[in-house]
Amino acid sequence: MVESEGQQPAAPEPPSVELVDADIQDADWRLIEEPQPGPDPDLQRALATAERELAEARLQITELEALLADLPEIFERKFSQRLQPVLERQEQLLADNRSLHQQIQRLAPAPGEVRLRFNPEAGPDAAAAIQLPQLPQPGRGQRRSWGDRSHRRAA
Repeated sequence: MVESEGQQPAAPEPPSVELVDADIQDADWRLIEEPQPGPDPDLQRALATAERELAEARLQITELEALLADLPEIFERKFSQRLQPVLERQEQLLADNRSLHQQIQRLAPAPGEVRLRFNPEAGPDAAAAIQLPQLPQPGRGQRRSWGDRSHRRAA
């Protein structure tokens, strides 16, 4: 078809009613002829199992994310619980140390002061129980002590 310069293109002709009816019958026939696959019971069970496992996995992920968010607080609480007895023991040791230093300050002699040692827990028999070291006795060929020499000169 040739168009003239001032004319608009002709509208396409609508399909004939006979062709449209034939196409509709063809489509209906195809729908009827092609069997729709019915739900396979094994497939349905597998699908239900997969959906259940997916839901469980999502729930587990949610729980793990919550635990992960709480983890720093849990570690801090556990650390504090375990550290508390150590800190209490340290404080007790520091208090004992201060007390001992005060005792030392109180019992130590002042500069230039001389104190004699004695054992107040020992009774009056403690003096008799004191063991003095034994001096060796001079044997043959050994030197004599000063007392022995002076005794010989006087003779």
